[in-house]
Order: sequence, then structure tokens, then C-alpha cells
Amino acid sequence: MDKVKSFLTVFVLLFLLTGCKKDDSTHSAEHQSVSVSSEEIDREYTLQSTMIGYTGIGGLIDGVLNPVLQAKKGEIVKITIINGELMPHDIALENLGIASNVIIDPGETTSIVFEAVENDTYYCTIPGHREAGMAGQFEVVEMLAGEVFAEGILPEKDGRPLNLDFETGTLDDWSFTGDSFADQPVLKTDSTLFGENVNIGHTGNYFMSSGGQKEFQRTGTMTSVPFEVTHPFAVFWVSGGALERTRVEIVLAAHREIIFSITGNNHSALRPVVVNLEEHMGRDIYIRIIDNETGESGISYIRGDVWAHINFDDFRFYSERPVFINELRPEDIVVLPMRDIVGNTEGLSGEDAARAMEVPDGFTVRLAASEPDVVRPIAMAMDDRGRVWIAEGHTYPQRAPEGEGKDRILIFEDTNGDGNLDSRKVFMEGLNLVSGIEVGFGGLWVGAAPYLMFIPMDSETDRPAGEPEILLDGWGYQDTHETLNSFRWGPDGWLYGVHGIFTHSNVGKPGAPDHQRQRINAGVWRYHPLRHQFEIVAHGTSNPWGIDFNDVGHAFTTVCVIPHLFHVIPGARYHRQAGEHFNPYTYDDIKTIADHVHYTGNRGPHAGNFRSASA
Repeated sequence: MDKVKSFLTVFVLLFLLTGCKKDDSTHSAEHQSVSVSSEEIDREYTLQSTMIGYTGIGGLIDGVLNPVLQAKKGEIVKITIINGELMPHDIALENLGIASNVIIDPGETTSIVFEAVENDTYYCTIPGHREAGMAGQFEVVEMLAGEVFAEGILPEKDGRPLNLDFETGTLDDWSFTGDSFADQPVLKTDSTLFGENVNIGHTGNYFMSSGGQKEFQRTGTMTSVPFEVTHPFAVFWVSGGALERTRVEIVLAAHREIIFSITGNNHSALRPVVVNLEEHMGRDIYIRIIDNETGESGISYIRGDVWAHINFDDFRFYSERPVFINELRPEDIVVLPMRDIVGNTEGLSGEDAARAMEVPDGFTVRLAASEPDVVRPIAMAMDDRGRVWIAEGHTYPQRAPEGEGKDRILIFEDTNGDGNLDSRKVFMEGLNLVSGIEVGFGGLWVGAAPYLMFIPMDSETDRPAGEPEILLDGWGYQDTHETLNSFRWGPDGWLYGVHGIFTHSNVGKPGAPDHQRQRINAGVWRYHPLRHQFEIVAHGTSNPWGIDFNDVGHAFTTVCVIPHLFHVIPGARYHRQAGEHFNPYTYDDIKTIADHVHYTGNRGPHAGNFRSASA
């Protein structure tokens, strides 16, 4: 990983010095930022930077994605970003033409300082990051949002204000089921349900939480008494999980019709929600707060979700639509659906696993081989006899010292046509960090970083006919799950493979000098089995594990993290998860061919979350 960081640091420095990738109007912050002491700064903002955008930290912008930042004309403003991931980020102002330094490591910070002169756009200058969502607005205003705060009016019933702000310290005017709301409301200074220094925000002493981050397993529903809509707008404050089953609903009392619903946004700070009730004036409504999400995965190695709760406070009516700089809108939230019911997570026998699989009509699953006959399979290939070759990755995830590898290659065969791989042979043992195999031209082609090898085969004994021949070396393994992989013969007779982004290879024949080698750190490569010629077919993507060809010879590769499917054209440069292309004159790259993106994300566009939905 240190090598990865070193590579990124060196490249970013070159990037800043040459300026090849930035707009000519954007210059280094050290040349354009205002030079002042900390005492002279009038207004400060802090943002966390990730690929999904800049998230506000503290104050009214706490938890807001790409918040609107405001200042009065002439004020000296400082914007600091804290890197939230291992990824290069910076912050720039478009009109003013200043940019911060680039930061890479999680927790690193950088800033810009400037005089507020005009409205502007802040964004990340790293190619592709602005398009991914890293941009927001800076406004010069006469009066800052929040300086004048409209109080609103508590709804009334029978001539008295209802306890919809919980400032009585009781649950008067509310009823509940389940165990989430038994000890409500809670003081905002109480750390029983939240960790120390968690910012709940808003005014008043009390609020409602269905369990907070410490008792998120609780579930239940809380319902207010019905009351008449006497004003055209309402505001309440909400935070907590962006989950389908943690939400606040406004319900018409007469027909029990839900007229508004919103979740939290995976943040603790309460944010205002504005509801238009104009068409419901004079009708009775009630508030329903729902937490049917336990947050428990049911899987021993998956932690519970601390955001499986909902926080609520202070429902009030307004005569005119109020404006809040930190308003939370339903369209701002990516709501995760119900957690999938994932069964058999602690493992099944091979036979039971085959029976448990769900497949489309017309398909069946039959067990061909299972443990202990095959363990930790990482790559496979089929030969011209229909036999399955499997590489077992016993060394992964750390390459063993030379000569101490434990990986092995197995050959399975169905000898009687009943669908069972009843014959098992060991072709070779003692290999080290195998990640790809393919059969052909009298032997086995093996990727085991730092080597691409060819092992000749004795067809009579199904054993090696000689020592492995190292065809290429220089394959990196800084990140051992992003090494050379997915070997497949192309329609042109070349051996194709792919390579991940956080492993940095400089590939050539053994002993070749640097100028006779080719660099790759994400992309598609090929090797000619007779001419022993190596080529980079295309650069980019993320960590591809899979390449295949259609009936007319077009190549397709599948990748992770970023959009997942790419049509591979020789010589092309594709969307990268991180870092820059080797060619400094790549001003844009090719995006996915899919008509939709494949991830729904886990509070960001990447990791799996055991939830399924349209993407």
C-alpha cells in the first residue's frame, strides 16, 4: 500500500507542476489564495471529500451533501476539506480560479482562503470527480441563512398546543408500540443512545430517537393524536437512517392515506423537512414515526447497522414556506430497501448448497465437485476434452517467500457423463499466488505475480513435462486481489487477461530493461503464444475480473466499484476508479456502455449491502 501511495503522490505532484489536466483558469492555491492570519478569517467551512461529493461538517451544513456555502461580500472565507477515503481530492473555485493542493490519504486536509466577491461553484479538479458529484455552490449574500429563524406555530387541539416538540419531557399526545419509544423523549445532552460529542443540533432540550446508534436493534411505531391542518406549510426535523423501514409519515386521519414520507440521511444531526399542506387545509392529519429495522445482519461477520434508527423533533406550522440552508428533501436521499433475507450464511454441504440455489425456469443445478476435493478455487479453465482445470489459492492473500508457495492446479473430469466430476488429478503443487490459468498449445498458462508462466504438459500422465518457463515478469502484487487474472483465448489466437488498478506492473521479458517494458495498473492485456509478444490492449477501469467475447469478436470486461461493464476497443482509455492515465494528454476517457449503473451503494456508490433494488 505504501508503494501505491508513493505512486499516487509522485503522479499528483507531476500533475500539479505540469497543469496538463486542469482548466487553464484554475491555478495552484498557493499562488491565488488570500494570505491572512487565522484571526483575519471571517467565516470557515469544513467538508469531508469522497467520490459521491463533499459532506458538510458542523453547524447548519452538518451532514449535508454538497451544501450551499454562504458569506457576506468582502468576508475572508476559509474552506477546508478532510479526505474521507484513499483517493486524490482537492477543492477549487471555478470563477475565482483557485484550487487547493491535492490530498490522497484518509484524514489528510487542505484548504483554500479567499475574499467573498461573487457567487461561485466549488468542485474537485481531478478528472471525472466533478461529474461524479463533487461540486456545490458558494453564494455571496446580504444575510446568511439561519441569522433570522422563523419559529413556526405548534399545532393545537382543544385550544392547547400539542406536545410535538417534546419540550414537556413526556410523550403526551403520542402513543407507541414496540420497545423503540418506551424511554422517550431523550435529552440532547444524553449520550445513552449516542456516542460522546455526537451533534444532534436544532433548538430545545428534548427530541425523539428510536434507539440511536447504541440501541438501534429496537423496533416500534410512534403515532401522534390527530390534529387539524391550519396553515399551508409544516416543518419538522429528522435524522437517522436512510432506510425504507425507518421513516416519518404524515397521514390523513379520515382515510389513513399517507401524504408525505421521508427517512433520515445516515447522519445524526437533525435537519429541517418542509411539507406543503395547502391542499389539505382544514383536514385532520397525524404523524407516524416508524422503525421496523433491527440493523442486524444475521451473519456472524457482518456488523449491525448503527443507522437502523430514526430521530424526530419539533413539528410546526408556517404561514409561508420557510427557507432553510440545510433543508432535507426526499429527493436528496438514497433510500436503501429492506435487507434481503440471506439464508445459509454459515455454510452448507455441497449437495445442500446445490439444492438451495434458486434459478430461472428451465435451469437446474447439479453438484459437480465440492470440498474437500476442491478448496479455495480462484481460477478455472476448460480443455478440449471438456475437463475442468482449477487453481486453488492457498497462498492468497500474501505471496509466500520464494519456493514456499502452497497453490496447486487440479484437473477434474466427468468420466461417465453423469454430470459428476468423478476424476480428480493434481497437475502441480507449490505455486505462489496464482490468479489466472488457461490451457492450450501443449501446456498450462499460469499467472502468479510477479510472473506469467508456461508449464508444458505431458498428455499421457497429466503432469508437467518440464519446469515452468517464465515468459514475463514485472507483474505487481501490491494489492493481491488486483493482480493479473481472467485468462481467456481471444478469437485472434492471443491470450487475453485483465489487471486491477491498485497494483502497479511494469511488464517485460525477464531481464528486459525498463524501456522495453510496458506499464499497466488497470486495463486489458494480451500475449501471443507463438511470437511471445506482449501488448496492453486498453487502459483503465477499476479491478476487472472477467473478460469475454461475443460472436463477432467484440471484447467485454466486467469491473467493480465504478460502473461495471465496458466494451473494450484496442488502444482505448476507459473511466478509472482512481489515479491518472499514463498518457498525460488524456483529457477524457470512455465511460460504461451499459444503459444503467449496476450499483445501488452503501451510503456511497460502492460496497455491497445485502439489499436489492433497481439501480
